Parts: sequence; C-alpha cells; structure tokens
Amino acid sequence: MRRILVPIDFSENSFNALNYGIQIANKLNAELRIIHVRTQKQTQKYLRKNIDSLLTEDLEGWLDEIIIKHKPSYLVPGGSIDYKIREGNVFKEVSNQAKYDDTTIIVMGTHGASGFEDKYIGSNAYRLVSASEVPVLAIRPERTWRGINKIVLPISQRKSSRQKVPAVVGLAKLFDAQIYVVGVKEKGYSLANSRVKVFVKQTVKFIEKNTDIKVDSQLITEGKRADVLLKYASTIDADILATGMHHSGNPFENIIKPFVNQLINESDCPVLAVPTKEMLSLSSNY
Repeated sequence: MRRILVPIDFSENSFNALNYGIQIANKLNAELRIIHVRTQKQTQKYLRKNIDSLLTEDLEGWLDEIIIKHKPSYLVPGGSIDYKIREGNVFKEVSNQAKYDDTTIIVMGTHGASGFEDKYIGSNAYRLVSASEVPVLAIRPERTWRGINKIVLPISQRKSSRQKVPAVVGLAKLFDAQIYVVGVKEKGYSLANSRVKVFVKQTVKFIEKNTDIKVDSQLITEGKRADVLLKYASTIDADILATGMHHSGNPFENIIKPFVNQLINESDCPVLAVPTKEMLSLSSNY
C-alpha cells in the first residue's frame, strides 16, 4: 500500500499539513505516517493546549494523542495511521524515512520566508525539497484544506519542465481537478519562446489524449518567471502550484534555487515540488 509522510513539529502549520495529508491519503487509499525529528539543539517546549501545561519529554504520549484525535478523519479501509520518531538533521531524517518507507509524497507545513536566510538561502520546506527524492507538497499556514480543484502546471523551454506532468496528472485524476498549463515565455528570446509554445501544445495534447481531465492553457510573457506564476495562480484562485526540482550532482547547485524557493515562500496556494530524477523513471516523454 502507498504511504503519505507528514513531518510534525507540533506547530499549527504542521497540524494543518496533517489535515492535507489525511485527505490525500483517503483519496489515494494510502497509509499515513507522522514523523517527528528530535534534534540536539531542540530546546523548545510544546504547549499542550488541552490541559494547559507544557510538554517536554513525553513525545510518544503526545503523538499518540495526535493519532487518536485525527484517526476518525482517516477513512482508508485496512490502512494504518502511525508515527515515527527519529533523531538528527530534520531534512536528512525525513528524506531518509521517505526512502525507507517507499513514500509516495511528503506533505509538510511551511512558515514562509521570515528573514535573510529563508529568503536568500532557503526556507525549511525548501531545504526538504532540495533533499527529497520524492514529491513534496509544501503548505502555507493560511491555506486550510478546501479540496483540490485547480492545479497550475508551468511549462518552460526546458525539456525537464515536462517531467513533472505525470505526477500532476495523477493528482488531478484523484480529485477530478482541472489543470491549467501555463507557458512561461522570456522577453527577447524568440527561439526559446517558440519551444515554450510547442511544449505547451504537446503537454495539453498528452493530457487530453490519455485522460478525461479538463485542461486549459495560456502563454505568459511579462515580468519575472516566479512573479508572474504567483500572480497567475492567485488570480485563478489555484489550489496547487506545481514546480520541478532538479537534483544536481553538484551539492552547491542544490543549495540555492531562487525560483523554487520563492514559490514555496510566497505562494498563496500549496506548492507541489516534483524531483526531476524521480520523474525520469516514470516517463520517457515527460
């Protein structure tokens, strides 16, 4: 059975992500696993609201209570919802657990950019995206679950931008969502923009030929790529904004990806980041 992995740090953001994870697991008929990573520098004490006291050491008890509280919402016949506690680097441990469990998708909350490090080096969610070999759905705290009806699928002149198509199509089929294929053109690059137009048509044709999903397409030219995508997703009130995340063999190249980081930090809707290497094994065309 497939599995959804949800990192929990006991913040409201992570509980919001847990609600998303449960709803996706219900549709996917997947098992759901919560993961909490205890770090050496962890000194935060967690507020246990139901008894108005501080929780410091009873992680197992607190996680048991989370399972009990959310289990009625988990509706997968024969499925299980459980938790795992690991210790070490948060992003490395979550990524390793995902690989160990053969996880389908990681669903996590994000705080957005809160300072210099988040904006220019990477938010916490972005760091997990950079380390993960499976798709990650990053959710801002302002967006509570309301279903998935509109998914924005950006396509650029790079062939790799189409490699996320199968993952997006799979999610759209689960929720009977409409896909908005958006071609991002660059000013002054006529050859590249011709490729964008061709790739958008190919993507739409692929979706229409192989599925019954409703699909719309549009070409966008003005402004910086991340800015216009964020504006477009906000304008149509999208539920998911998809992006690819190429994992390079050069570790320094994976540290700073301004485009993906900006989407995760600033998007009104959840961002689905699909690793390029993951998609290469799924399709020879996209």
